[in-house]
Amino acid sequence: MLHLKTTIAAVALLASSSLASAEEITLWVRTSSGAVLQGLAEKYNASHSDKVNVTQITAEQMVPKLGAAVAGGAAPDGAVLDLIYLPTFAANDSLEDISDFVKGLPYSAALSPSHIRLATYDGKVYGVPALPDASIIAYNTDLFKKAGLDPEKAPASLEEIAADAKKIHALDKETYGFYFVANSGSWLIYDFLPHLWAANADVLSDDGRTATVDTPAMRDTIAAYRDMWKEGAIHPTSRSGNGNNAVEAFASGKVGILMTGSYIVNLLTSKYPDVKFAVAPIPGPKGGASSFAGGDTVALIKGISEEKKKVALDFVKFYMEPEQQVYITQESGMPSRTDLAKEAYAKFDPRNLIAYDILAKARTPYTFSSDELFVSRTGPFLNLIQGTIFGDDVDGSIKKAQDDFTKILDRTNP
Repeated sequence: MLHLKTTIAAVALLASSSLASAEEITLWVRTSSGAVLQGLAEKYNASHSDKVNVTQITAEQMVPKLGAAVAGGAAPDGAVLDLIYLPTFAANDSLEDISDFVKGLPYSAALSPSHIRLATYDGKVYGVPALPDASIIAYNTDLFKKAGLDPEKAPASLEEIAADAKKIHALDKETYGFYFVANSGSWLIYDFLPHLWAANADVLSDDGRTATVDTPAMRDTIAAYRDMWKEGAIHPTSRSGNGNNAVEAFASGKVGILMTGSYIVNLLTSKYPDVKFAVAPIPGPKGGASSFAGGDTVALIKGISEEKKKVALDFVKFYMEPEQQVYITQESGMPSRTDLAKEAYAKFDPRNLIAYDILAKARTPYTFSSDELFVSRTGPFLNLIQGTIFGDDVDGSIKKAQDDFTKILDRTNP
């Protein structure tokens, strides 16, 4: 009897010790990624004594709310952020250096290069990819056939896109060759900038501190878009519509080529199964290919305790495992690791691999002023596109954009 009591006491002691040593961490996640991260956290919590708690924050409120929480000493342990904001938070000394952890991962070379680039500041790495996505084009293969184009041959240059778009529009007045979302800076950096990157050009220097707006690639890209607009080949709601309008227009069978993202494959196959389409990388004016590397990065807030940091990084290792990468692909469309294509896409539409493969060449603007430069509805990037493609003064619009970019950078660069 004494032996039994001793055993029970020992088990109780072990259980209480285990519970006492268990840690809980809180991750803030933007709502657009909330369901996937919540699912991952639940899987982790079911198999670990430590717990990950996910708090969903409205996407538009994430950056200001996190900034205020950091400043007020009430920040979460970590955040799953749009990768474009990593340079700003890193430069403000708000994030925990996890360079050794990232570089020590056996699959570190298989992490999205653009996500790692934007998570790097002053030689230190402050984040790791969570839910990546990439921009691509989708094209209607039935319309290609009707216009005398080869549906098996994707446009290999923006010049080819323009030529194909005009042939498709020639089918009838209610059919358009091209759709892009022109009134949103967020959409334009996603779909327009890859044309420049494919030509080894950019609107910013690699360190994000200097404006480089006026390049031959920019002018060639603008010329192709202006040509399509003047010929009536661009869907009229491109100028004022949104992402939902774009998908609906393409799904109607009245748009030949759509500037879009990696999500489009699963979206069209599930909601619009009758649409016959193919996807391809975004080409440069005269060739090449690139993409916008979008999505989320996990970052830890500076000052996190070593115990909580250990749990957070263990969670990263957990969701990087093949089983969880398949789950992420199922729910979000693209895995965090670029070395798991066979496992991640084994049960999914092979067209997903187009976006997956281009992720290695994808880029993202490295900037400390993303919202002011690119997202603002009165910002210089949106004004540049509206002025050059739909306006009459191309030279003046480019010069104004260069000047406005420079003023913002001079004021905001750390």
